Amino acid sequence: MKLKTRCFPLGALPYSTIQTATKMIAKFFAQMPYLAVLPNLSAEDSVLARTLCNIPGISIKDTRVTLNLGDASYKQGMLKLDKAFNNPTPANLEPFKIEVPFLEKYLQIIKKFQSANAVVNLIGPFTISQLLTVAADEHVLVDKNFRKLFVQSVCVKALWMINKIKEYCPTTVPIIVLEESLFGQLGNIKRENEEVTVDLVTNMFAKVIEKIKSAGGLVAVQCLDKCDWKIPINAGVDIISFDAYNNYNNLTIIPEKLIEFISRGGKINWGIVPVMTEAMVRSLNIDFLTKRLFGAFENVVISGVPERFIYNSSLVSIQDNVDKLPVLFAEKAIILSSQLSKRIPFKS
Repeated sequence: MKLKTRCFPLGALPYSTIQTATKMIAKFFAQMPYLAVLPNLSAEDSVLARTLCNIPGISIKDTRVTLNLGDASYKQGMLKLDKAFNNPTPANLEPFKIEVPFLEKYLQIIKKFQSANAVVNLIGPFTISQLLTVAADEHVLVDKNFRKLFVQSVCVKALWMINKIKEYCPTTVPIIVLEESLFGQLGNIKRENEEVTVDLVTNMFAKVIEKIKSAGGLVAVQCLDKCDWKIPINAGVDIISFDAYNNYNNLTIIPEKLIEFISRGGKINWGIVPVMTEAMVRSLNIDFLTKRLFGAFENVVISGVPERFIYNSSLVSIQDNVDKLPVLFAEKAIILSSQLSKRIPFKS
């Protein structure tokens, strides 16, 4: 897998107008634009809402997701969802479309620059399963019908976006980023009558990844906490994306799996530019970030992964959302990530 840029887009942005967001993305991510989340423009704009809007029986209030089993339209909606998943024609996918303020400008950027890739972030199936509750507040991951709902919900959104991107530029390869904010909790989840196994979660990932790839997309899994990266790698993911500033040693325990992953074209996105506070961003410089990134690389090399594998497969990004930062410092972090991406040498 070849990408035209090593600077990976990540995080909600601080802009309150479409124009400023468009300018920034066109400048820094022309070959890999992303459907930016703009909560300062619209309070309802979130990856969670994008993923689960128009999904049958699901309602969202703040960050609480509820499945309304008694909803009269639930069964009919499930039939439509199943039809869209198994026969993803534009007409079948349209009821599950994504409507966000930045969509049209995003598609125009792709068309104007004939972008090599285009990134869309969605909530991943595991995190959806942990957010979703029924009226009795019971988690439902063990029920295969609910797992089907989690998988199909993510897939129809991804397939609709892939179709839209291809409509504007047929040569663009979409990258669907599955945000798995709760993936790091796997292993700590122990509930009565529910066993959340590695095989179960791997299978959920594999079904989503297979469906997206069959439509011509690539898949990234993103988790900013420490997690077991063997699971998405075994499921067939193309990119793993993690908080490399706080969890820079997260990959040193799986050298054999990384060798296998990179050998088949896998990429690693290092979220190495810290954005936790304005003061931290204010203090950053490119030399500090370069030293920290290459130090993290060397730790993985020492664990047994060939140097050329790590250097040649790596992407970089900011660490997390920057929508709470002043625009000046949010842009500084993005500029630094772009500069840092150009400092990674090719190793023969």
